[in-house]
Amino acid sequence: MRRSAARLTAAAALLAVAAPARAAGGGSGDSSVVPLGKFRVPIIDAGRLDGNLELDLAITPAEGADPAQLGSAQPALRAAMLSALLDFAQLRASPRVAVDAEALAQALNTAAHAADPHAGNVLILEVRTSTAPSAP
Repeated sequence: MRRSAARLTAAAALLAVAAPARAAGGGSGDSSVVPLGKFRVPIIDAGRLDGNLELDLAITPAEGADPAQLGSAQPALRAAMLSALLDFAQLRASPRVAVDAEALAQALNTAAHAADPHAGNVLILEVRTSTAPSAP
């Protein structure tokens, strides 16, 4: 019961802070890398907000896949990333311990491949944690 309440709280917080996806191919950089945008998910511990896990993600297409096909799948990929990040933040993240980037990358890649067969590897461009502001 506590876990479902935490997920609802997390989902509500994410809707408020999730950054919109940037257009594929915009700006300089490799056109075969599709940006997924920034994510900010709450770290819930014992039913209370302990901090936030903040990331900037991009994805490469699978070998032989067209980046345009991957770009059109951004909503499904972002939803898959969000789900994987919520699970990771709840089970394996703490604002007081370094993020296990290898485990995080594996979780994100698994979610991306399940969401779209054209997905290659998820690139973690930035990852950080922050503590929750103290209650007044």
